[in-house]
Amino acid sequence: MDSIKRTIFLNELKLLFFLLLISFIIMLLGFIITEIYGLGLDGMFIFFLITAGVNIFSVFFSKTFALKSQHAVPMKKEDFPEYYDMVYEMCALNNIKMPELYYINTPAMNAFAAGRSENDAACAVTAGLLKNAPLDEIKGVIGHELAHIKHKDILITGIIAVMLSAVTIAAAYMRSASMYGGASRKENGNSNALLMVIGLAASLLMPVIALLIRMAVSRSREYMADAEGAKICGSPMLLAKALYRISRNGAEMPYADEASAPMYISNPLKGGAFENLFSTHPDINDRIERLKQMQSEF
Repeated sequence: MDSIKRTIFLNELKLLFFLLLISFIIMLLGFIITEIYGLGLDGMFIFFLITAGVNIFSVFFSKTFALKSQHAVPMKKEDFPEYYDMVYEMCALNNIKMPELYYINTPAMNAFAAGRSENDAACAVTAGLLKNAPLDEIKGVIGHELAHIKHKDILITGIIAVMLSAVTIAAAYMRSASMYGGASRKENGNSNALLMVIGLAASLLMPVIALLIRMAVSRSREYMADAEGAKICGSPMLLAKALYRISRNGAEMPYADEASAPMYISNPLKGGAFENLFSTHPDINDRIERLKQMQSEF
């Protein structure tokens, strides 16, 4: 099994694992909420339907969710003709179906890909990247995104973005339920007090678990996409220069959040001293150094 097929196979296993794991988290949140409010089996059935709905939505509508949440606008060839032609040529040379092209109207410099597969893929870049980076460096960025499409990374990150949003909403609701109680509080004083503590602890713990899940997916896949992207664009230095330029850009992504951050080529969230520790992406300087070391192979 060659490296590309192996990567795709592992990504498909990851996809199944994370679908099951995040579904379990949502059901666990649902169980605690139904216990707090005394909803019984009816409440669990409702949360089962919610979980099934989230799974179906995340698989079939993750691209739409990603593009809409980041306010991405469809791009026409006449908007950026040189960029459009460049992407077309790269896809033709690498036997990759050309993705739908979008742009995000922000001075920040970043990009992401989304979709279920190569046949349902979209690539979004920011106006800041299109206007301020040389076309050859943008070529390196697109090579990276096409690698994600080729590796089927885009479905995993899209699903995680949808599900983490669902987990965040459910955890916030549980925190409220834990603090203010429900129908069963008057009837089950001691047991319900315990459920309140469990509910509050879970509502605080679940986002942390979600963060660790996201980190586990994102960091290794970025290194693989950098390496494959260098092959697609023809030179690792194109991506290395682009990553350096992106890292020097101080503008923040206006619509990025914890759920959408893993989709981007560079972490769109600006953190403090612990940014690298809890980042969804590897250190950008380390990525640049790895790309420089690859140059001798080209």
